[in-house]
Amino acid sequence: MIKKRTRYKPLYKKFIRLRKNIQNRKKLLTNFEKKKWQNLISFLKISSQRRKKNFGSYDQFSFFVSKFGNSSKRTFLNNLLTKQRLSLFYGNLQNRKLKNLVLSARSKSKKKLTAAQLFINSLENRLDTILYRSHFAGSIREARLLIQHKHVFINQKIVTCNAFILKKGDIISLSKKGSRIAESNISNSNIWPLPPEFLQINYKIFQISFLENLLKPSLSLSFPFWLDLNSVLNYYK
Repeated sequence: MIKKRTRYKPLYKKFIRLRKNIQNRKKLLTNFEKKKWQNLISFLKISSQRRKKNFGSYDQFSFFVSKFGNSSKRTFLNNLLTKQRLSLFYGNLQNRKLKNLVLSARSKSKKKLTAAQLFINSLENRLDTILYRSHFAGSIREARLLIQHKHVFINQKIVTCNAFILKKGDIISLSKKGSRIAESNISNSNIWPLPPEFLQINYKIFQISFLENLLKPSLSLSFPFWLDLNSVLNYYK
């Protein structure tokens, strides 16, 4: 049988419908050079000028209640776009992976922890996410390249799994080449937004200590957009 070739779609094309710079890329606007993208470019520039910092303060666990009644079609569209924003921010995660995380969070939810908090904990405790939060990598996709090229060590052992879940007491270190890449990323990041409080980072030797699993992490400054985690959970009902 002749296999049908899948057409390659540039990643920046996915930002058009969402109308948000999801991954906070500085060179995103340079991809839209044609005249037909002028309205999109002006919209993104105006939205970025309204806030001095791309990462604003958002309550990610709050519900959005519209003043006017929404039809089921509109509600599904909002949930779908929110799910796509989440997927792009975490390095274009597959739909199957997100669905499994949501189902796992719902089955383990308790009185102290909601399904939304368990779901975001499973994403924030990943190895690629922690490298990005620590500013050792400029994006989650770059963090995955560091891991796949064997530049990342956990407890002095090479780890090549992007979705490796860290536990209390784990120590992350980098190779010599990985340290040079991390040094350039740190100098360009200005350490903003601030790394999570459950990480102890040594920027001299490029080492990260995972202190503990926070039950209720603070996510008000962790995303450059309002995420609405509850709508992501509703999408997989």
